[in-house]
Amino acid sequence: MMLPIRRQRGIALMLVMWVLTLLTVMAVSLTVSRRTEIALTDNHVESARFRALAEAAIAYTALHYMTPEAQLDAEQDTAWLPNGQPRTWSFAGSELSLRVFNESSRYSLNQIQPDTLRALLEVLGLVPEDADALAAAIIDWRDEDDLALLNGAEDSDYEQAGRALGAKDAPYEAVEELRQVLGMTPEIYRLLAPEVSVESGSAQPDERFASPAVLATLKGLTLEDAREEIIARDQAEVPGATTTTVVNRGGPLYRLQITEPRSRGAGRSMEVLFQLAPGQQPPYQVLWRRDRAGFDTSLHISDPDSLDNVSTPADT
Repeated sequence: MMLPIRRQRGIALMLVMWVLTLLTVMAVSLTVSRRTEIALTDNHVESARFRALAEAAIAYTALHYMTPEAQLDAEQDTAWLPNGQPRTWSFAGSELSLRVFNESSRYSLNQIQPDTLRALLEVLGLVPEDADALAAAIIDWRDEDDLALLNGAEDSDYEQAGRALGAKDAPYEAVEELRQVLGMTPEIYRLLAPEVSVESGSAQPDERFASPAVLATLKGLTLEDAREEIIARDQAEVPGATTTTVVNRGGPLYRLQITEPRSRGAGRSMEVLFQLAPGQQPPYQVLWRRDRAGFDTSLHISDPDSLDNVSTPADT
């Protein structure tokens, strides 16, 4: 039995529409897939390009700081001090922001004493009670015994808080371990991490390039007084100087933060710790590299508003 011609035409039209829909879906899928592949390829290329630029920046910075006597830069009229001030560097058609920090100007996380750590936390905005408890917990994390300091935290306290692991009872191997300390919040970590180090190797920070928070803790100053002292301290940067000025630049361990402006896309950043080794090949050694996504380095230098209204465990 033959189907009516009108019905045959209807079925044919439905088949055509179904095929067209299927082809459209396939075309869209292929287009999206192609765009994704292109985006991933571009990202890999940009990442490789930034890593190459970062390696060049490391070499440039290390060689600059290996100069026997740091003198005023005739081009920029400023001495490049390891105090975290940004410095723009152009290379291979790209522009990077470089910040150099003298690593020994941070407090050693494995050597800082409880009273000093408590004072540092208070400078960073914690009330005395919270600063005392968190300082004790930070010390308890690294000490070898299982006896909690007053207001501190050992294994039983971590267990009561529902933590799978207790205190490490061993020296800090990375500043990031602070995140695991009982009582640490993201806000406090963001403020404390730039002021401490596990590589500085000195119980007493080098105040010549210390941040406002470290200098205030060292000298018992307010943050405002510490900032004013830093301005006076860094007057080695003399605009328009015509005579040779010798400037001490600390070392030999430096932390370098490399940031590419966001105008190029992702705003890639890398943090590097390197040690000068004059007379060796190569003349500097990179101890570690860390890719960072949009990290904020300004807090280590000066940011009074960031030190107010710090969230503590009692607030959260």
